[in-house]
Amino acid sequence: MTKVLLIEKGERGEVMKKERRIGYLGPAGTFTGLAVHALFPDEEMTNLHSFPSIEECLLAAHQRKTDVTVVPIENSIGGSVSMTLDWLIHEVEVPIQAEVRLPVHHELLAHPAQVGQRDFEIVYAHPQALKQCDQYLRTHHPDIEQRPMNSSAEAAWLVANNPDKAWLSISNFIAKEIYQLKAIQSNIENNGMNTTRFIALGYEKLDLVAEFQKSSMIVSFPENELMTLYQVLGVIDKYDIKPTKIESAPMKTELGHYVFFIDLDTTGKREAYQLLCQDIRNLGCGLRQLGTYPTLEANLAYRGVGEL
Repeated sequence: MTKVLLIEKGERGEVMKKERRIGYLGPAGTFTGLAVHALFPDEEMTNLHSFPSIEECLLAAHQRKTDVTVVPIENSIGGSVSMTLDWLIHEVEVPIQAEVRLPVHHELLAHPAQVGQRDFEIVYAHPQALKQCDQYLRTHHPDIEQRPMNSSAEAAWLVANNPDKAWLSISNFIAKEIYQLKAIQSNIENNGMNTTRFIALGYEKLDLVAEFQKSSMIVSFPENELMTLYQVLGVIDKYDIKPTKIESAPMKTELGHYVFFIDLDTTGKREAYQLLCQDIRNLGCGLRQLGTYPTLEANLAYRGVGEL
């Protein structure tokens, strides 16, 4: 697994750095791998430990098989990554230690033996990638069958290993190079500002610094009274803290019962945030803090980042 430095305090309070392990949504060639590089640009990228699904990533984080685990959580076109949210709410309680926002550009890839093909039969991609490129697909390949995969890198691998099939994948330039495919078209996303948020989960604080801080929480309301959201927002406003995202999710108890996933901009508001949390609990709400963490913008060259 890749090594990354995390901060620990020694017996005398001195700062110590230790090598840790990183897991990510694989295989090699995913955007999550690019997010790892953006978060830890000074680390060697030769021993990343990849997992084939978001569920397995988060389970590894929960079981401490990794020290840092990076997964996607939201895209500016496709919306929230439902599997990540579902597991954060219902399955694991691993703190969020960082967030990175990564520009996302998709390429339509084919095996070199199929480049001259006119009637492609199937396009493979991650479900989010299919959403993010649906306008291009409707215009240029309206009759093609769309098949979702656990990752776009897995889709590229599948196309690369079936040279006799009229198949395509939607992947990134790293996957194209790793699996030696050819681009039929580049930048096929619906919006050139396409961006994905990735979170880094772990039980230890990362040595990362950013201008902005975010806090995430999960809130449930007494007797499932949804009007309580109005009171919760009033408490947030009382402390002059700005929500950046509010999303409901089913409690999985009965129809119509929800919890709310709330992100807040808590830059310079750490003490106020703790008071806010107590006030929300005083309303009778259930509240679980997912973490307060730095938010980074990826400063990533899209060439020469190595095999991720």
